[in-house]
Amino acid sequence: MADVMTSFKPAWHLERVAQLRRKRDIVPTHLQMIISDLCNQDCHFCAYRMEGGFSTEQFPDESGKKNPTRFIPVEKAIEILNDAANAGVLAVEFTGGGEPTVHPQWESIIAHAQGLGLRTGLVTNGTRLEGKAGVLSGLTWLRISLDAGQQLTYETIRATRLWNKVVENIRYAAALDGPLVGVGFVATRENFHEIVDACVLAKSLGVPYVRISAMFSHQGAEYYSGVEGAIRDYISTAKSLEDSSFKVVDFFGARVHDLEMAAPDYDFCGYQQFVVYIGGNLKVYTCCTNAYTRKGEIGDLSTQRFSDWFYNTRRYDFDARSCHHCQFNDKNKLINYLVDPNPPHVEFV
Repeated sequence: MADVMTSFKPAWHLERVAQLRRKRDIVPTHLQMIISDLCNQDCHFCAYRMEGGFSTEQFPDESGKKNPTRFIPVEKAIEILNDAANAGVLAVEFTGGGEPTVHPQWESIIAHAQGLGLRTGLVTNGTRLEGKAGVLSGLTWLRISLDAGQQLTYETIRATRLWNKVVENIRYAAALDGPLVGVGFVATRENFHEIVDACVLAKSLGVPYVRISAMFSHQGAEYYSGVEGAIRDYISTAKSLEDSSFKVVDFFGARVHDLEMAAPDYDFCGYQQFVVYIGGNLKVYTCCTNAYTRKGEIGDLSTQRFSDWFYNTRRYDFDARSCHHCQFNDKNKLINYLVDPNPPHVEFV
């Protein structure tokens, strides 16, 4: 499981690293594609909707609605996927934004990506998965956001009454042949005391891992003041549940460190070379942290094809130091080291 979640993956793409060393843009390894900005839940920690979220600038619609009914048209989604596959993109992650499975044609879009030979991943709240074994079995991975260990907390923080349905859908997904299925848990002040409960539940449902992370907002690391130690203790207890078939993937500490660091202390953002983020508004952004912001906007596919944008856009010169925070520091530091034309003492492996 550690290998699946490792930050060392850029080292497997040395031909791309060689291009970056020559200061050339590369074909991304994967897209992050938000086919739906509409969501059927209302999580209080959503970076796209909450007060103080990083991605609220361009997310509301013209009327100011914070949960816009906005989808990438299926024809446009297929065009983007075709162009990406032809360019040499290897994979696509369908995520939010909104809830991907709310898109009326989400199954056909993902199936089309799979038919092109693209590896596919899906981040979902898990409310609309039953009976979808065909497309789900073709996924490389599937992560279901739970963010609670008990029904009351789940229904409070997500403004929904679908706990039982989601629990059964997690059980259903975990039994599928094909994707690596995991549960996502964003630790907040309202739910951190249920980290262990969530891990116990996930393990009982047959899920091989729970991924624990932190909330990114303009409050930064200060949000966790007074509770960070307790959260680390709960994660430590949860890790005692690990065995050969179940892991607790702890991203919390690294993400809090990213929040404490705030703006990067390096200028080159290699991550946004490997990953291209396409919003449900058809704008292209440097990454999910800068999504739906004017600063992060680097393209608009509403008036052009993905191929036209990609082959006519210089991305290499983006300065990472202009970002308010970065949750990809570990990946960027590795990429920067690999791109360095003259790193010291490399002979002494």
